[in-house]
Amino acid sequence: MKENLKEKYMEYQELVQQLQQLQQNITSLEKHIVDLSYLDDGLTQLKQTKVNDEVLMPFGSGIFLKGEIKDNNSVIMNVGNNVCVEKTVDEAKETVEKQLGDVTNVLEQLKEEVNNTVGKLNILQEDFSKVREEALEE
Repeated sequence: MKENLKEKYMEYQELVQQLQQLQQNITSLEKHIVDLSYLDDGLTQLKQTKVNDEVLMPFGSGIFLKGEIKDNNSVIMNVGNNVCVEKTVDEAKETVEKQLGDVTNVLEQLKEEVNNTVGKLNILQEDFSKVREEALEE
């Protein structure tokens, strides 16, 4: 009985750690979704600008530079491994929207894993309660 209880307790601890990791991953993905949404909005706004319109360009940590739009039809996009390619705004939007969909799907899967993990934790808590009640009756 004690051995079984120890195993269940270890399983419980592992599930709690797994749940914490899942929640951290969810938080990270939610932030990434917000970033991608801002990027998608920015690309939409870029299409509405005119050549030579003045804009503020982020320089870093709340610092911006004044600049002018020289081309509102294309952007330079990092496609991974620090490789950048020129894409039309529409192509960039399509890429960002695909990434947004992919990340959203992963987020939904993680939320499902959280629900499954919480369910397992609830079952273990019920088992602990039963064992405690049995111990009190003895």
